[in-house]
Amino acid sequence: MKVEDIIAEIEKQLGPLDEKARKAVELAVTMTAPQKEAEEVEWQGENPPFDLAAKMSLEERSQLLEALERRNYRWLESQCAKLGAHWLVVVDGQVLAFGGPGLQGLEIDRRIEVVGKQTGKYPLVFIHPMALAIEETAWHPTNVSGDFYPTLPIILRNGSAQVTLVADFDTGAYGCFADGEWLAQQGLINLQTGERIRRAYHLNMPYAYILRTLTVALIADSQQREASQDVLCVLNWSQSPFVAINPNRTALVGRDLCLALQPIVTLNFADRTTNLAW
Repeated sequence: MKVEDIIAEIEKQLGPLDEKARKAVELAVTMTAPQKEAEEVEWQGENPPFDLAAKMSLEERSQLLEALERRNYRWLESQCAKLGAHWLVVVDGQVLAFGGPGLQGLEIDRRIEVVGKQTGKYPLVFIHPMALAIEETAWHPTNVSGDFYPTLPIILRNGSAQVTLVADFDTGAYGCFADGEWLAQQGLINLQTGERIRRAYHLNMPYAYILRTLTVALIADSQQREASQDVLCVLNWSQSPFVAINPNRTALVGRDLCLALQPIVTLNFADRTTNLAW
């Protein structure tokens, strides 16, 4: 109901209002009016041309996309809430793809290329902090006496480059986190390329990472299953919060890989071993 209609109804019942009373009614209506929903916040700015952004250095591209994300952070958060999403792919205020939980379905390398070709713009990929949430649980020896971290042997592959490693296994995490410099030394990634450098927090400590799509595989019953996964390639790993619990850790694998490949995982706490079966 409009303010004028409210005043007319009051005057109908109580008689004419003086100017002071009218102002009081208008103020009361303004104070009790519902606020705009967060999703009504408007998008600001434009995505850069794809060809231009693709030619930039990783640092320059990171600064450009970070500025666009900061400018629209409330809008991006509201869209995640509205869509129930953990990640968004946005061009000029249009959500072209979204998903979750975690990074499930993103495949960032392919997504950047496809959207760039379709729109001529370099997309903004927004990852909600909840997508990277890690709940520390306790097979590798940790820096706490008598504590061990469950492990999971995995294979990482990118083209002809391939490595096998034993990662810490944490079902409290969703994604796959690995030492970015070590992956680069093994030829799986190039630290000078990628979509952008991102920043996040773990154990209340900041860290930086590049998100790259790799093939991740498990072997059980002499059979290998693999999935395309977005791996968080953490920069300056040795100084990151990921080695706070286990200084010898090179990778941390969460539940997304197991949800994708569907192994039967048995944790034997007596022998401190992890057994896989299909």
